Amino acid sequence: RRVNFMRQRPSTGRPHRVAELLRERLALILLHKCADPRIQELTLTQVEMSPDLKQARVFYVTHPKADAALVKKALDKAMGFIKREVAQENLFRLMPEIFFLPDSGLDRAARIEMLLH
Repeated sequence: RRVNFMRQRPSTGRPHRVAELLRERLALILLHKCADPRIQELTLTQVEMSPDLKQARVFYVTHPKADAALVKKALDKAMGFIKREVAQENLFRLMPEIFFLPDSGLDRAARIEMLLH
């Protein structure tokens, strides 16, 4: 009796490389090309790409004194401009759907560190 195993394609790391490149380009776009001062109060921490490169989750943290809701609203308002700028960079054949999400990992790490000290 023969058993067939489905082989998964070996991970090439391409989504990780593309995510890092997208993070760098997004940071430059947000820093130099976006006129909204609310966007200047955030830092991109990580980008996660789906394996098919059709979706990108962009995680960010805001300056401690900044209003996170206003920063999120500014990102939502600038989404069209950001996508157009990324498309002009010619990184992708098909433009991925971009989701900006607040990064709670740093807050959690700071809270744990505070508890340990």
